[in-house]
Amino acid sequence: MEIVQDYIGRPRPPLIPYGTQPTLPITGRMIARYGGSRKIYWMMDDSGTGKIYKQTDGGAFSVLSDADNSYDETVWTMGVQANSKLYLFNGSDKLSYINLATDAIEKYAALATPGAPTATYSGGVGAQTHYYKITANNSVGESAAGVSGNDNAAKQRDNWVSGTDYISLSWSAVAGATSYTIYYSGDNLTFNQLYTTTSTSWVDYGTTPINVYKTAPAGNSTDGPVFNWMYVDSRNSQVYGITSDNKLYYSASGTEANTSADFSPYNGGGWVGIDIGGDTQLNYVDGFRNGKGDPVITVSARGSAGLGKLFHLSFETITSGNSSITFPNVYEANGQAGTYAPRATIKERDSLWYPTGETFKATGTSQNIVNILTTNTIAQVIEPDLNNISLANLHKAVGVAYRDRLYFALPVGSTENNEIWYCDIARKNLWVLRWPIAAKDLWLYEDNDGVTHFCALVGNRILEFTRAGSQPHQDDGTAWRSRIGFSSLVWDEDGINLGSIRNMYFKLLFPKGTVTANATGLSRKGVTTAVGSDEYTYIVTETAYDEWFYDEFEYDDDPGPVDSYGKSVAVLRIRPKGLLNQLDWDVTADTAGSDYFLSAVNSRGWSIDQLTIKTGG
Repeated sequence: MEIVQDYIGRPRPPLIPYGTQPTLPITGRMIARYGGSRKIYWMMDDSGTGKIYKQTDGGAFSVLSDADNSYDETVWTMGVQANSKLYLFNGSDKLSYINLATDAIEKYAALATPGAPTATYSGGVGAQTHYYKITANNSVGESAAGVSGNDNAAKQRDNWVSGTDYISLSWSAVAGATSYTIYYSGDNLTFNQLYTTTSTSWVDYGTTPINVYKTAPAGNSTDGPVFNWMYVDSRNSQVYGITSDNKLYYSASGTEANTSADFSPYNGGGWVGIDIGGDTQLNYVDGFRNGKGDPVITVSARGSAGLGKLFHLSFETITSGNSSITFPNVYEANGQAGTYAPRATIKERDSLWYPTGETFKATGTSQNIVNILTTNTIAQVIEPDLNNISLANLHKAVGVAYRDRLYFALPVGSTENNEIWYCDIARKNLWVLRWPIAAKDLWLYEDNDGVTHFCALVGNRILEFTRAGSQPHQDDGTAWRSRIGFSSLVWDEDGINLGSIRNMYFKLLFPKGTVTANATGLSRKGVTTAVGSDEYTYIVTETAYDEWFYDEFEYDDDPGPVDSYGKSVAVLRIRPKGLLNQLDWDVTADTAGSDYFLSAVNSRGWSIDQLTIKTGG
C-alpha cells in the first residue's frame, strides 16, 4: 500500500519492465550525464568477468570495447562523476574511470620509477654541476622521482650563451608512461620542475624557467587506491574516497576535464587517517554540513550494536610569515551513530537518513551554546519490525528519496534485500510496511525527454514503479497481494470494557477488481476470532448507443467499440458478531487489475461499561 493523501490508502504502483532487459547478470550501476545526454553504465557478469555496458533511455546495451574492460564480477560496482570522468569503485578493484567523451577506460596502475638520466654538457667550461631527475606520468598521476644524473665543469645556468651552452638529457622509457617531467637542481638537494615532454630526451638550453613552487615527488601517485565509497565535491571537483584501512583520500582541488583525480601529496592531494586501529570502520563519505551549517565533508564510521561515529573534515590554513600551509582538519561530530548501509544512506531535506543496525536515524541540529548535529531516531513506531532486519546483510540495503518519501530496500530475515519500506517525511515520518519486493538496487533515472523513472532491479529485471500504461496490482505480469489494516480499536482508555459494534463501513473510491474487508475481534475470554467480512467485485456497465442512429445503420451492423464505466464509489459493510473487547480490521486485494482508494472507515456501536474482559487465571 501507499498513503496517497492524508489517511487515504491505495495499492502501490505496479512494476513494469523499463526498456531493454539484460541477458547477463547485473553487478553494478552508474549514471552519468555528458554532452547533454544522460546514460546508465552497467557492470555485468560476462562469463566470469565484470564488464561495463552502456544504455541510453532504456535502449539497447552496448559493451565498452576498451581492452581494460575487466573487473571483479562478485562485488557491486558504483560510480561518481567529476567533469568528463566517471570514477568506478567497488572495494575490490583499484580505482579507474570512464572517459565520458570517448568511453575509454583508464585504470590507475603504478608506473616504475625512471632511472637516472644521462646529462651531457656542451659549451664553455665552468665550475658548476647541474643535477636532473625524471618522473614518469600517466593519465592518473606521477611516479616518484628517480635518482639524479648530472654533468659538472659547466657554467652557471644563468650565464649560458644561447645556442652555445646546453645540456643534452636522455633516459630509458618507462612502460605505460605517457609523458615525463624533468626536475632541476643546482645543489642535488631541492629539485624543482623544469619541463614535461612526451619524448625520452630533451635539451636544456637554460631558457626554460624553473617552477619554484613544484618540487620533485618522493611518492608515487599513479598507483590507484581501492575505494569502498567515493564522493565528488561539485564546488571544486575535488574527489574523496575511503579505504578499508580507515584512510580518507582527497585529490587536489580543481580537477579539470583534461586531468584526473591526483591524490599525490606533492600535487595538492593526500590522505588522512580516521580512527585507525580503533573500533569503527569507515564506510561512507559525502558533502554535508556541520551544526552551524558550514559546508564540510562528512564521514560515517560503522561501529557495533547499532553504534558508530560521524566525522567532519575541513581544510584549514596556517600562515607563518609569507608562507601558508593548508591541511585537513578532522573532528568528531556529536552524532554518535554511523550508517550500517552506505547505499541506503539518503541525503534529503538537509539531513542524512540511514539505518544504524539498531534503528533508522536522521541528522538534525540542536541549538546549544553552539549548534551541534544530532542523530535522532525516526523509527519508534516500527521497533518490533526492526528486530527482523538481518544486521549481517544490512550493508546490502539501498535507499532513494522520491517525492518526499524515503524508500529503503532491506534484508528482512534474509541474506538479500527482500522488502521495501518507506518513510513519508511529508507526513510526520509516517512508515509504510512492507512491500515484498526483492530489490537489489533502487534509483531515479531522468531520461533525455525529462521524464523521471523510479526504478528497481528485481532479480535481473530492470523494472519501473508506474501507474501510467500499466495493469494495477501486477508486477512484471504477476499479481500480488495488498493489505492495509488497523490494530486495535478499543472502547475505553484502559482497553478493558466490552462493546457492541453494530456496523463497520469501508468507503472505496474508484474500486476495480475484487476488494475484501475483514474484521477480527477479541472476545470476552481473550480469544481472537474472525467476526465478519464483505467483498466488492468490479462490475462493468455498458453505456447506451448515443451515436447509433437508425437512419445510418441497419440492425445487424456492427456499432463499433462500446464505452463502459464502473462504480466511482462503493461501500463495504461488516456487522461484527458478539460482544468484543477490541476490534481489528484489514482491507485486501490479490488479483491483477484490482485497485481502490480507501477513503474512510467508520465503526458504529457503543461501549458497555458493566462488562469487562475476563480471561481467567
